[in-house]
Amino acid sequence: MSLYQPFTNEWITFGIFLLTILGFVAFSEVLRKTFNISGENTRQFVHIGVGLLVISSPFIFKSPVPPSVLAGIFIILNTLALRAGQMKGMHTTERFSFGTVFFPTSFLILILLYWTSDPAVLIIGMLIMTLSDPLASIIGNYGKHPRLFTLWKDSKSIRGSLSIFISAFFITIVVLPILRNLQGNEIAPLTGLLLIGFTVAIVAALSESISFAGSDNLSMPLLSALMLNIMLHSSFSEQLMVVGWISFSFLLAFLAYRLKALTLGGAAGAMLLGSIVFSIGGIFWVIPMATFFILSSILSKIGKLKRTILKGIIEKGSQRDIIQVYANGGISLIMAFLYHFTSYDLFYLMFLGSLAAATADTWGTEIGIFAKNEPRHILTFIKVPAGTSGGVTFLGTSGFFMGAGILTLSGIFPISGSVLQLFIIIVISGIIGALIDSVLGATIQAQYKCPNCQKTTEKLIHCGSYKTDLISGVHWFDNDVVNLACTTSGALVVLLFYFLFV
Repeated sequence: MSLYQPFTNEWITFGIFLLTILGFVAFSEVLRKTFNISGENTRQFVHIGVGLLVISSPFIFKSPVPPSVLAGIFIILNTLALRAGQMKGMHTTERFSFGTVFFPTSFLILILLYWTSDPAVLIIGMLIMTLSDPLASIIGNYGKHPRLFTLWKDSKSIRGSLSIFISAFFITIVVLPILRNLQGNEIAPLTGLLLIGFTVAIVAALSESISFAGSDNLSMPLLSALMLNIMLHSSFSEQLMVVGWISFSFLLAFLAYRLKALTLGGAAGAMLLGSIVFSIGGIFWVIPMATFFILSSILSKIGKLKRTILKGIIEKGSQRDIIQVYANGGISLIMAFLYHFTSYDLFYLMFLGSLAAATADTWGTEIGIFAKNEPRHILTFIKVPAGTSGGVTFLGTSGFFMGAGILTLSGIFPISGSVLQLFIIIVISGIIGALIDSVLGATIQAQYKCPNCQKTTEKLIHCGSYKTDLISGVHWFDNDVVNLACTTSGALVVLLFYFLFV
């Protein structure tokens, strides 16, 4: 897409880009120290200036190597500066943030994915991050009493999120036709363009609203670009279907929130996850994921009373928060990404394996709490109190088989080959993933003791306000990490079995 090359040797242009970016950073320090401008304002100055500069890369560079090297340099420099507390003109915010590291990381990933195939996607993804993010900060903080909400850890404003949606929408519908014209590609009709703008804006607003510690500098450009890429490679009827899947994701998440199966943050995270996965895979990916979330939520509601009894032991209750949503569904999202860029059916099977493991684990837990006999430790077979990590029962173990089996039945039909063989592989992978979850829960997962009641628990705070003491396991290896290991294991075991037996 290169339109103008100022120098025959692109590394001269690279040097100018490098010096210009360093100049932005140095000038931000001058503004902060000499003119007493706040670190938040100087950070936005660097963010916009550098963003607009690197967006020009596809117009100036023919080779993706110099821009990639530039991104790599600033990933390293920004990481070192952040650790050392330097360059506060670009790092100072009201909260700790990795945004300056995520910014060049996003640029590098977009180069690798779209530089050759469709630079317009790269440019619009970066432009949304460059303009929409600071605009949300400015508008969101305007006035004395902005209406705030918290979906994860960082508070966001309603005005800020609306500004993300509106600005991403207009950036897409205005810039896309211009870039398509420069590329010599067909420009989408107005109706299709509006649909593209709407879907990109929804994903941009959702990814920003659930971000934490500057992660929107990674999620917003990458997911916006991905949705734009999906829509550009879809016919008008397929674009309408994507809008339908986004609406269906909203409906599922809203109902789960109303039924108190998901927290507000969990519902927002589930909607974003569903919007991406459903848009990529269509009905064959929708049914397994909907099966997991709907049936698992029903089981959680059925077991709510029993969970109330165990509330002092287990870390989280029947409502899934955003971390739990991605601990269970994050691998599915990754498999959808890989499938989108490769169309390789193995990634669909790994998607089913990860969901089979999540379903087996969830069903084993939810069904197991109704067992009349005390659970036994999965390694020592010694009786342990109900709710203890790594405790298993015959009833709960039967839930492994039922959960993995039902999930697999919901999704194996679009794959060519021996259905029975694929069914067995996915079910066994799901069960193995759930067993790995139990083993990790019994060995590595953090266990604490309450100094007040002396009970063993997964909670950091117990009996209202007492800070618990770590007695076993690794402090950061909590239930969410165990669930992530479970779903990862389910996908990897499918990969192993596929190459061994298929």
